[in-house]
Amino acid sequence: MRKLAYRADVDGLRAVAVVAVIASHLPEKFLPSGFLGVDVFFAISGYVVTASLMSQRRTQLAQLYAGFLSRRVRRLLPALAVCVAVTGSVVLATDPFPAASVETGLAALFGFGNIVLFFFELDYFSPSSLFNAFTHTWSLGVEEQFYVVFPAFVWLFYFRPGARSFRLLGLAMIVGGLISITLFAGLYGEHQAAAFFLMPARIWELGVGSLVFLGRRHLQAPRIQAALRPLSPLVLLALIACFLVPEHHHMPATIVAVFLAATLLASERNSPAARILSFSPTVYVGKISYSLYLWHWPAIALGPIVLAAGWRHSAVYVLIAAIAAVLSYHAIEKPLRYATWSGRRVGDIALGATGNALIAGMLMFAMAGTGAQSATATASLHPPPYLPVRPSGKSHKRTCALDGGSRKLTPDTVTDCTLPPRPGSSMPTIWTMGDSHSGHLQGMLYELHDRLGVGVHLVETPGWPYPFEPGTQFVPRKELYSRIRPLFEAGDIVLIARIYISRSTPHTVKEIRPWLHDVGRLADDLAARGVSLVITGPSPIFPFKDIRECSLDEREICRLQRDAFEPLVESVTDRLTQLEKEHANVVVFKLFDTVCPRSDGYCYPDNGSSFLYRDRDHFNSLGSRLLAEPFVDLLRSSALIRPGQ
Repeated sequence: MRKLAYRADVDGLRAVAVVAVIASHLPEKFLPSGFLGVDVFFAISGYVVTASLMSQRRTQLAQLYAGFLSRRVRRLLPALAVCVAVTGSVVLATDPFPAASVETGLAALFGFGNIVLFFFELDYFSPSSLFNAFTHTWSLGVEEQFYVVFPAFVWLFYFRPGARSFRLLGLAMIVGGLISITLFAGLYGEHQAAAFFLMPARIWELGVGSLVFLGRRHLQAPRIQAALRPLSPLVLLALIACFLVPEHHHMPATIVAVFLAATLLASERNSPAARILSFSPTVYVGKISYSLYLWHWPAIALGPIVLAAGWRHSAVYVLIAAIAAVLSYHAIEKPLRYATWSGRRVGDIALGATGNALIAGMLMFAMAGTGAQSATATASLHPPPYLPVRPSGKSHKRTCALDGGSRKLTPDTVTDCTLPPRPGSSMPTIWTMGDSHSGHLQGMLYELHDRLGVGVHLVETPGWPYPFEPGTQFVPRKELYSRIRPLFEAGDIVLIARIYISRSTPHTVKEIRPWLHDVGRLADDLAARGVSLVITGPSPIFPFKDIRECSLDEREICRLQRDAFEPLVESVTDRLTQLEKEHANVVVFKLFDTVCPRSDGYCYPDNGSSFLYRDRDHFNSLGSRLLAEPFVDLLRSSALIRPGQ
């Protein structure tokens, strides 16, 4: 089969896709569903890689793989490697929380960026993808995993001895595509991260482009092209319209956008739409679209961290991405794509893998070498979210948080996450439990241990308040409570915390009356054992998306207007106070008034020199530690500890 001739309109379609993606990623979100441009890229990739494979002579599978992968390596790896190296270095130098970005970048070098991002989505403690400089590499991971599977698929159904035509290949791809699109639609409602990031749920999009290439002889029939020709401008307009649909229609819009892109690929190169897409500036943007895609997200993600507030504008981000893309295309991508590397296909693959391994090693070395230095440099501005677990020094989020996934209840959980009272102090133990809003009190609890010698037990269950919401039950927490309950002694304190107000805007108070009823039952049980129950009230929920977009110089960017949020807090506090009146051993810790003084009029996520929060509504270790003084006052005024203690 002869190699497919170059089509300028395909590059023009790439330009439409990449511009849509960038427009949707900019802070203003000029195109609410512009991210569908990635799905257009998938369809184009399926078309192009099928053309590349089908241009090969019938050969052995190993030779087919070597030829195909060597071309992909020369086409994709150089620009990606330079982007990861440069961006990773900037991240390590400027980002106070570089781990997620660097880990994603390292995975992207080997085609697993989408897998890492998938697990980040499942991890409650993972930082926002908004400032992950390599979030966009998920699509490269999907494509590269497709490149590993597809040649074997093509060889099995077309290149192997005895195969006579590509009809069997086309039939197999239709069956596989139907399975994949069913998986995509089925997962989208319940497991959206899997539908978004994982290759099996995305392979149908590349398959649609592939089928267009396989069926091009039939699609080029005069009667079909006569029908497509006048429709092609409308198809192009419809594709652009897909980028404007509301984001909550993403799933059906994805399917429509892919098939519209396939229709444009099926149209002849002199159709009206093809002539529009072949406009020379559009074609040039399409030619640099890969480099433009690589660099646009680092510019957007790191801009708020690297640039002064006055320079944080979409126009600046686009300019930075465009300059980097032009340099990347002309200095790296294009020259190395056509250069002679080793002279052998396997050698080229080995060179690409070795280069990526070297870059990965250097980034890992740099991260390890600068870890302590960056921690010291950023500790005053962004204190760590958690302190190491005492006395073991283990990670809190890996040891003292249960989520039913990778963080499981173990025989050592109670021992690892319990710090006994200081010997001779005669102080109580504070047994802390609840969702993530119990975990963010860790700094306060350790400060209480240091000051007073109280015992500390803390195991958080992100997403699971305690007592459980009616009709729900988290078995690991239930089992853990059964383990610690016999350890309660008279005079001890059980501390529970949870989220009370929705994070989504407009904020609303969650339905907590059934939960409060169960809290009352818990209080009665504890009272029979001489144990007190302290309940924390709501904390602020700030309007920013990520703490890294905030600035100490322009504090108004991220502040919360107190009068607007206070009625929600008062609504919750009134209910907690009523419970306090009904149970003599219940005390309410009203932390909102402590962290958001009425005199200020605003709540701030910082104290003027350091940030006190790790995200919109969770304290970091410093913010939590600053709660120790008012918490001690509460304990003394409530006679939970003696005034002299």
